[in-house]
Parts: sequence; structure tokens; C-alpha cells
Amino acid sequence: MEKQLESVVDDIAIIKSVIEKTRRSFSGFSKIFVIWGCMYMVMALINFIQGMNEDMTLSFYESYPFLVYLVPIVFYGLGGLVYFRVVKKQPLIGLERHLMILWVLVIFLQVIRMRIVVSGGGDTMMVLRTSNLAIMAYGLSIALIMTGILTELKHLSHMGGIYIFLAFSHSYVGGFSGGYSIVENLDKLGYIIMPFTLIYVGVYLKRQSERG
Repeated sequence: MEKQLESVVDDIAIIKSVIEKTRRSFSGFSKIFVIWGCMYMVMALINFIQGMNEDMTLSFYESYPFLVYLVPIVFYGLGGLVYFRVVKKQPLIGLERHLMILWVLVIFLQVIRMRIVVSGGGDTMMVLRTSNLAIMAYGLSIALIMTGILTELKHLSHMGGIYIFLAFSHSYVGGFSGGYSIVENLDKLGYIIMPFTLIYVGVYLKRQSERG
């Protein structure tokens, strides 16, 4: 019985040691999150300007269709360059490597576009607006919660819970009077949710690293 108890205590100590190591190591990559967040802020500003000038934007992309793909490729290429330069100096190993892969996969959700097929419209012109805020919020919540669990940074887990609430609110609010105006206001968060989250997490990890 005593041996089993000692074994359990040893296992708990090992788990705590792994979590502590993951927290210290992953906090060292705060620079990646901050730089990625700033880059996404520039992309968000470009998207916002395009949204405010839809006719001009459509006309511009009709004349230069390759720019639709070139701009994201340039930004993601720069993001990849930042990642590899930082990782070259401080290699990713253990759980922090898996956490970073999870964050990269969630970030690439931004690239996935919603496909909408409209049939039976006839000669009636229809204007459709789409928003991937719910998908982005839910994806970020997974990354935040898993980071919080594997590093014992509970604040990030709580933040992930808020994002889950945001995702479901955006998906299902709107079926009552005034609901659609709420959804329209939430749509505006789609411009900033990714850069805000990355910068916030980066700054938070940096503070944790400084505290040791």
C-alpha cells in the first residue's frame, strides 16, 4: 500500500514537472504570438477598408484577380519566416511543440472560406454576407483551453470559455426581435478577434516568462 502511494506521489510529481517545464518553455515563444498578432492586425485593417469600399474593391480585384491570393500568401509567408527564425534559436520540443502545432492549425482556419450555393434566385439580385466569427472563436477557444490545461495557466482556459460562449451566441442569437442587430455588432469582432487573441496571449506569456 505504501509503495502504491509512493508511486502515485512520484507520478504526480512527474506530471507537475512536465507542466512546469511546458509553461516555462512555451512562454519563451511569446514573440511569435505578438508578431503574428501585429501582422494579422494589418490584414484586419486591409479587410476593414475593403469592406467599407465594396464596389471599388470588387472592381480592383476584377482587374487584378491574382492579388486575392498574393496578399495572404505574402503575409503567411512572412509569418512562417518569423516562426522558423525563432524556433531555430529556441527549438520546440515536448508538449510545447504540440501546442504550437495546434495554434498553427487554428490560425489556418482563417484561410478556409465558407462556400454558399444559391439556387432558384431567378432575376432577383441577392446580396449575401458571410461571417466566420463563430468558427474562429470556437477554434481559438480550443487552442486557449488546451494551452491553459497543459501549462496550468487557468486564465487562458477561462478566456477560452468566453470564446465558446461568443461562438454559440453568434451562431444562434438572431431568432428574436433585435437579435439580428446583435449579430451584426458581433460580426465586427471578426476583424479583430484573431489579432487581439494572438497579441494578448503573447503579452500574457511574456509576463509569465518574466515572473519565472
